[in-house]
Amino acid sequence: MVSIAVGTGGSVFITGHGVAIADEFELSPGITLTPEVPRQTASFGSTVSQLPAHAALLVMETVADFSIRIEHSDGGEALAVKAWNALWLFSLLSLAFRAPIIPLYSYAKGRGFAVANRNLMIRPRPKVLEPAAESLAWAAASVGRFDAVLADRRFRTAQRYYNNAHDLFDDDAKIMLLWAGIEGLLGVDAEISRRIALHAAILLDGTPDEKMATYQAVKKAYAARSKVVHGVGMDQAALSSAYDFASGLLVKVLRKIVDLGRMPTMAELDRVAASGSLSS
Repeated sequence: MVSIAVGTGGSVFITGHGVAIADEFELSPGITLTPEVPRQTASFGSTVSQLPAHAALLVMETVADFSIRIEHSDGGEALAVKAWNALWLFSLLSLAFRAPIIPLYSYAKGRGFAVANRNLMIRPRPKVLEPAAESLAWAAASVGRFDAVLADRRFRTAQRYYNNAHDLFDDDAKIMLLWAGIEGLLGVDAEISRRIALHAAILLDGTPDEKMATYQAVKKAYAARSKVVHGVGMDQAALSSAYDFASGLLVKVLRKIVDLGRMPTMAELDRVAASGSLSS
């Protein structure tokens, strides 16, 4: 169960894994990325109350890379609400760095620790990303737009699918969940592979040649998705490649929607697709 520890002070730390933060960076007022990571050994033996959660916390401490520090001068309930909403900022960071970045646990002075991830068994990421200045700048500039599109169920569901896919053990299961997110954003009906590829090419930026390459790549990748869903055998190299492509595509589409600040409708994408003309 996810919970946030809020004590008597005016700040809460939520630790994360997936990116190394060298210096403090203000994401928005009262929300700061910091290299400071509270740990039980550095906090006079404070613990969580339940044994399974305590065991999970001990493991999480070994992979914690950074924290989000949430501050509110009123403390109490106002701080708790702000800290709870800040859990979505790990999703925003995932889009900013184009890789999964996850919350681990929270800490508040006077309250101690609480597990902030539904998965008690955390799978360490293959590598810790070094933050690029432009990625941090994009995240800070996108906070408001990200909050706006979170109100749309399709975006929120696709973002959850992206977040959850990377914790699955098998690449075929990851591929199915990632494509479920892509389909939810780009539309599912007749001639699905062509329509998804077309909508992806329309939505994503690029030259006409780059958009055509996107269209062809998405159609090819969707064929791999269909093989996975229908149980057609694929070797591990092909599965890994299909997983990487689906993960990258879903991040690109989610980022573009954040940049737009709204969810485009299927009719809008179809209208753009139908508005072109051939020339002699």
